[in-house]
Amino acid sequence: MKQGCGMTEAGPLAMCPMFAKEPASDAKSGSCGKVVRNIEMKIVDIQTGASLPHNQSGEICIRGDQVMKGYLDDPENTARAIDKEGWMHSGDIGYVDDDGDVFIVDRLKEIIKYKGFQVAPAELESLLVAHPSISEAVVVPMKDEAAGEVPVAFVVKANGSQVTEEEIKNYIAQQVLLLSL
Repeated sequence: MKQGCGMTEAGPLAMCPMFAKEPASDAKSGSCGKVVRNIEMKIVDIQTGASLPHNQSGEICIRGDQVMKGYLDDPENTARAIDKEGWMHSGDIGYVDDDGDVFIVDRLKEIIKYKGFQVAPAELESLLVAHPSISEAVVVPMKDEAAGEVPVAFVVKANGSQVTEEEIKNYIAQQVLLLSL
Protein backbone atom coordinates (compact mmCIF):
# COMPACT_ATOMS: atom_id res chain seq x y z
CA MET A 1 0.00 0.00 0.00
CA LYS A 2 1.19 3.50 -0.61
CA GLN A 3 1.76 5.20 2.68
CA GLY A 4 2.97 8.58 3.77
CA CYS A 5 1.67 12.12 3.89
CA GLY A 6 2.41 13.05 0.29
CA MET A 7 0.21 15.68 -1.29
CA THR A 8 -2.96 15.53 0.72
CA GLU A 9 -5.37 18.05 2.14
CA ALA A 10 -5.01 16.66 5.68
CA GLY A 11 -1.28 15.98 5.85
CA PRO A 12 0.50 19.32 6.22
CA LEU A 13 -1.49 20.78 9.13
CA ALA A 14 -3.00 17.82 10.90
CA MET A 15 -0.15 15.37 11.29
CA CYS A 16 3.47 15.94 10.70
CA PRO A 17 6.46 14.09 12.14
CA MET A 18 8.47 17.38 12.31
CA PHE A 19 6.05 18.83 14.82
CA ALA A 20 5.39 15.65 16.78
CA LYS A 21 6.36 15.32 20.43
CA GLU A 22 8.57 12.31 19.74
CA PRO A 23 11.94 12.54 17.98
CA ALA A 24 11.91 11.69 14.27
CA SER A 25 13.91 8.54 15.02
CA ASP A 26 10.85 7.20 16.89
CA ALA A 27 8.54 7.65 13.89
CA LYS A 28 7.01 4.48 12.50
CA SER A 29 7.76 3.55 8.92
CA GLY A 30 4.93 4.67 6.64
CA SER A 31 3.29 6.81 9.32
CA CYS A 32 2.43 10.47 8.84
CA GLY A 33 3.04 10.97 12.54
CA LYS A 34 0.52 11.79 15.22
CA VAL A 35 -2.23 14.38 15.11
CA VAL A 36 -0.86 17.77 16.20
CA ARG A 37 -2.25 19.79 19.11
CA ASN A 38 -5.54 21.64 18.65
CA ILE A 39 -6.65 19.40 15.78
CA GLU A 40 -9.41 16.85 16.15
CA MET A 41 -9.39 13.86 13.85
CA LYS A 42 -11.71 10.96 13.25
CA ILE A 43 -11.82 8.11 10.76
CA VAL A 44 -15.26 7.50 9.27
CA ASP A 45 -16.81 4.67 7.30
CA ILE A 46 -16.96 5.71 3.65
CA GLN A 47 -20.53 4.51 3.15
CA THR A 48 -22.21 5.25 6.49
CA GLY A 49 -20.17 8.14 7.90
CA ALA A 50 -19.96 6.33 11.26
CA SER A 51 -16.78 6.80 13.30
CA LEU A 52 -14.42 3.82 13.16
CA PRO A 53 -12.14 2.42 15.88
CA HIS A 54 -8.34 2.22 15.68
CA ASN A 55 -6.80 0.06 12.97
CA GLN A 56 -9.80 0.31 10.63
CA SER A 57 -9.43 2.25 7.39
CA GLY A 58 -11.86 4.94 6.41
CA GLU A 59 -11.93 8.59 5.37
CA ILE A 60 -9.84 10.93 7.49
CA CYS A 61 -11.83 13.91 8.80
CA ILE A 62 -10.27 16.80 10.72
CA ARG A 63 -11.39 20.01 12.37
CA GLY A 64 -9.76 22.79 14.32
CA ASP A 65 -8.84 26.46 14.11
CA GLN A 66 -5.99 25.72 11.67
CA VAL A 67 -8.22 23.78 9.25
CA MET A 68 -9.67 25.61 6.28
CA LYS A 69 -13.15 27.01 6.71
CA GLY A 70 -14.07 26.69 3.04
CA TYR A 71 -13.26 27.54 -0.55
CA LEU A 72 -13.27 31.24 -1.43
CA ASP A 73 -16.51 32.18 -3.20
CA ASP A 74 -17.36 28.50 -3.74
CA PRO A 75 -20.14 27.41 -1.35
CA GLU A 76 -20.91 24.26 -3.37
CA ASN A 77 -17.42 22.78 -3.00
CA THR A 78 -17.25 24.01 0.60
CA ALA A 79 -20.46 22.11 1.42
CA ARG A 80 -18.99 18.95 -0.16
CA ALA A 81 -15.72 19.23 1.79
CA ILE A 82 -16.93 20.44 5.20
CA ASP A 83 -19.94 18.93 6.93
CA LYS A 84 -22.44 20.72 9.17
CA GLU A 85 -20.43 19.84 12.29
CA GLY A 86 -17.29 21.48 10.88
CA TRP A 87 -15.43 18.29 9.94
CA MET A 88 -13.31 18.66 6.81
CA HIS A 89 -13.53 15.44 4.79
CA SER A 90 -10.01 15.12 3.41
CA GLY A 91 -10.63 12.52 0.73
CA ASP A 92 -7.77 10.51 2.24
CA ILE A 93 -8.27 6.90 3.24
CA GLY A 94 -6.31 5.99 6.34
CA TYR A 95 -6.30 4.64 9.84
CA VAL A 96 -4.92 5.37 13.29
CA ASP A 97 -3.04 2.56 15.02
CA ASP A 98 -3.19 1.74 18.74
CA ASP A 99 -0.29 4.15 19.43
CA GLY A 100 -2.06 7.08 17.74
CA ASP A 101 0.09 7.04 14.61
CA VAL A 102 -1.75 8.03 11.42
CA PHE A 103 -1.32 6.09 8.17
CA ILE A 104 -2.67 7.28 4.83
CA VAL A 105 -3.19 4.35 2.47
CA ASP A 106 -5.21 5.73 -0.45
CA ARG A 107 -7.40 8.50 -1.82
CA LEU A 108 -11.19 8.29 -1.80
CA LYS A 109 -11.38 9.56 -5.36
CA GLU A 110 -9.29 6.59 -6.43
CA ILE A 111 -11.61 4.00 -4.88
CA ILE A 112 -13.13 1.53 -7.37
CA LYS A 113 -16.76 0.63 -6.69
CA TYR A 114 -17.11 -3.05 -7.64
CA LYS A 115 -20.57 -4.59 -7.06
CA GLY A 116 -21.10 -2.39 -4.00
CA PHE A 117 -17.65 -3.09 -2.56
CA GLN A 118 -14.96 -0.43 -2.11
CA VAL A 119 -11.73 -1.59 -3.77
CA ALA A 120 -8.56 0.41 -3.12
CA PRO A 121 -6.27 0.34 -6.17
CA ALA A 122 -3.23 0.89 -3.95
CA GLU A 123 -3.94 -2.35 -2.08
CA LEU A 124 -4.12 -4.34 -5.32
CA GLU A 125 -0.98 -2.62 -6.61
CA SER A 126 0.82 -3.57 -3.40
CA LEU A 127 -0.21 -7.20 -3.80
CA LEU A 128 0.92 -7.22 -7.42
CA VAL A 129 4.39 -5.79 -6.82
CA ALA A 130 4.89 -8.31 -3.99
CA HIS A 131 4.92 -11.02 -6.68
CA PRO A 132 8.56 -11.81 -7.56
CA SER A 133 7.84 -11.72 -11.32
CA ILE A 134 6.32 -8.21 -11.30
CA SER A 135 8.41 -5.06 -10.99
CA GLU A 136 5.69 -2.39 -11.37
CA ALA A 137 1.90 -2.27 -11.34
CA VAL A 138 -0.92 0.24 -11.73
CA VAL A 139 -4.59 -0.51 -11.11
CA VAL A 140 -7.34 1.65 -12.63
CA PRO A 141 -11.13 1.40 -12.83
CA MET A 142 -12.94 0.33 -15.99
CA LYS A 143 -16.68 0.87 -16.43
CA ASP A 144 -18.70 -2.35 -16.35
CA GLU A 145 -22.46 -2.63 -16.90
CA ALA A 146 -23.01 -5.45 -14.41
CA ALA A 147 -20.49 -4.50 -11.69
CA GLY A 148 -20.36 -0.70 -12.02
CA GLU A 149 -16.57 -0.71 -12.21
CA VAL A 150 -13.93 -3.41 -12.34
CA PRO A 151 -10.25 -3.06 -11.45
CA VAL A 152 -7.85 -3.43 -14.36
CA ALA A 153 -4.13 -3.95 -13.72
CA PHE A 154 -1.25 -2.93 -15.92
CA VAL A 155 1.96 -4.70 -14.92
CA VAL A 156 5.61 -4.61 -15.90
CA LYS A 157 7.22 -8.01 -15.66
CA ALA A 158 10.54 -8.33 -13.87
CA ASN A 159 13.52 -8.88 -16.14
CA GLY A 160 13.45 -12.34 -17.65
CA SER A 161 10.06 -13.19 -16.20
CA GLN A 162 7.78 -15.51 -18.17
CA VAL A 163 4.78 -15.09 -15.84
CA THR A 164 1.46 -15.28 -17.67
CA GLU A 165 -1.70 -13.21 -17.29
CA GLU A 166 -3.53 -16.27 -15.98
CA GLU A 167 -0.84 -16.89 -13.31
CA ILE A 168 -1.12 -13.27 -12.16
CA LYS A 169 -4.94 -13.47 -11.98
CA ASN A 170 -4.72 -16.68 -9.93
CA TYR A 171 -2.12 -15.12 -7.63
CA ILE A 172 -4.28 -12.03 -6.97
CA ALA A 173 -7.42 -14.12 -6.46
CA GLN A 174 -5.56 -16.18 -3.84
CA GLN A 175 -4.16 -13.07 -2.09
CA VAL A 176 -7.57 -11.36 -1.97
CA LEU A 177 -9.11 -14.57 -0.62
CA LEU A 178 -6.47 -14.69 2.15
CA LEU A 179 -7.15 -11.04 3.04
CA SER A 180 -10.87 -11.67 3.38
CA LEU A 181 -10.43 -14.54 5.87
